[in-house]
Amino acid sequence: MTTPKIAKIAIEEAFNLPDVDNSNNNFTAPNGAKDLGAQLVDIHEQRLQGMDENGISYMILSLTAPGPQAETNPETAQALAERANNYLAGEIRKNPARFGGFAALSMHDPKSAALEARRAIKELGFHGLLVNDFQSTGADGEGAIFYDQPEWDIFWEEVQALDVPFYIHPRLTTPAVTKLFLDGRPWLRGATYFFSVGVSLHILGIYVNGIFDRFPKLQVVIGHMGENLPYQLWRFDHRMSYYVHEPLPKAKRTLRETMKSNISITTSGHYGTPSLLVLFSIDYPYETIDEGAKWFDSITELSEDQKKQIAFGNAEKLLKLSPFPK
Repeated sequence: MTTPKIAKIAIEEAFNLPDVDNSNNNFTAPNGAKDLGAQLVDIHEQRLQGMDENGISYMILSLTAPGPQAETNPETAQALAERANNYLAGEIRKNPARFGGFAALSMHDPKSAALEARRAIKELGFHGLLVNDFQSTGADGEGAIFYDQPEWDIFWEEVQALDVPFYIHPRLTTPAVTKLFLDGRPWLRGATYFFSVGVSLHILGIYVNGIFDRFPKLQVVIGHMGENLPYQLWRFDHRMSYYVHEPLPKAKRTLRETMKSNISITTSGHYGTPSLLVLFSIDYPYETIDEGAKWFDSITELSEDQKKQIAFGNAEKLLKLSPFPK
């Protein structure tokens, strides 16, 4: 086996609780594998072996989608987030040299979310927070809470104070939206396309509604090479310069400027050579460690220094990690 050229930190990697239904019929495991559930639960065996074989020095684990965001009952969602965070902290303690965590949160209430975020960072030692797009609400699950309205400032203030990244991860949309836009074209429902639609809409809402202006040190991460946003920057900023929606104020900086200072993107599940400064990720077990690592190691279009920044340097800085042996 060829020794990987560069050590890597992977930051969008899923796990699940052992007693939760892991069949996850909404997704297909890589290469048609039938053991996705087992791969989600496993942390210290097959996962670690794949890391060792492919030069993954450190992996940030997070509860698989949709997590608490699918729970319409606030108490149930909060209980799931707390239980998942406690469980993950225990698993990390078994091998802290190789694993870290992003906390799950219930997003029904901004104050409660802020409190659990603080507990996860200060007491459990997590490196950041990960939420699966919008929070489902309502008896029929058709309601959705987005985090770009003024009542969420109390939450963003806490995230900025904690000085940790907030990762917005995709999830399946509501049944009504699925029926309206995807009925008859189910192939577009998840990772092929509509995941990016949901997350890009959410992050743009956070941008246009001034969250980054009010909290200029806030750091947000989005995966899959930026959920298509990098390819829309010129047109978005160009048209925003024309639009007026009085009395709503405009964001003070362009989206391009904001992405340079406040938004990081990862390579998770998107193995095309990056042209922007990004963070290495895999999206395991929805993608294979082997494929993600070999793609990255094979890149020749970037300099060695650029590859090192993407592989581990940017993650060390964002997550405030001690430098790893290279």
